[in-house]
Amino acid sequence: MKQKIVFFDIDGTLITEDGNQTLPESTVYAIQELRRRGHLAFINSGRTLFNVIEQPYILRIGFDGYVCACGAHILYRGEHLLTATVPSEAHAAVIDAARRYHMELLLEGPDYFYFDLSIPMNASRQSLYDRFPNHRENVDIPNKCFNKFVTWETPESDTASFVKAVSPWFTYINRGGGFGEFCMHAYSKATGIQFLADRFGLSLDDCYVIGDSMNDLPMLDYVQHSILMGNGTPSLRSHVEYVTTDILDDGIENALVHYNLIP
Repeated sequence: MKQKIVFFDIDGTLITEDGNQTLPESTVYAIQELRRRGHLAFINSGRTLFNVIEQPYILRIGFDGYVCACGAHILYRGEHLLTATVPSEAHAAVIDAARRYHMELLLEGPDYFYFDLSIPMNASRQSLYDRFPNHRENVDIPNKCFNKFVTWETPESDTASFVKAVSPWFTYINRGGGFGEFCMHAYSKATGIQFLADRFGLSLDDCYVIGDSMNDLPMLDYVQHSILMGNGTPSLRSHVEYVTTDILDDGIENALVHYNLIP
């Protein structure tokens, strides 16, 4: 069988989003079997690099590589194939706009999260701050290195004005519930797929993507063999070729079996 490449989202796809981060045994088996059969397995995530490669469930499964930060950073078997970071002239503009329009801000880099410590933290930011003591810095330090960021709305937020202020550099993804994700214009989960397809001499018909939420839409729309988890966002069903079962009902294994990628 010709080599194929499969791209996996993380939250809601590989692990549950209920706080337990449950990794089904069937998922471990299926991805390891996929690689044993000569196919490539890549993470394709909005998360930045350290927040992917240091996770125990990622290490336990084993992947050929990682598309991180919505396509801005690509790692293949230890080699950094692509590393794009936000230009320095945008740094102050993002921070100033977040403060002016009352958005809670988290800059995400390959090695650090950058927190705005000038304002109180909501529960989500505090949880990340506590979870990564070796990967946290202040947004006000010089020489920051980040390749995307996220925001949370406050009661005083002017989200529309903030989005407009950063629009020269970033594409806005509304994740719902006042949570926003901002990726550099030239990069997405879809550009990461194309980069690797070109690298390995594969066509898009050799690519498969599995996701569950709205920030997976760029990659779900980009290739024909797009798969939505059964627990995924219902509105995405019209965007995919196949809907598998829920994550805890062997969704990954069933998807790979459906496409004859594993027996």
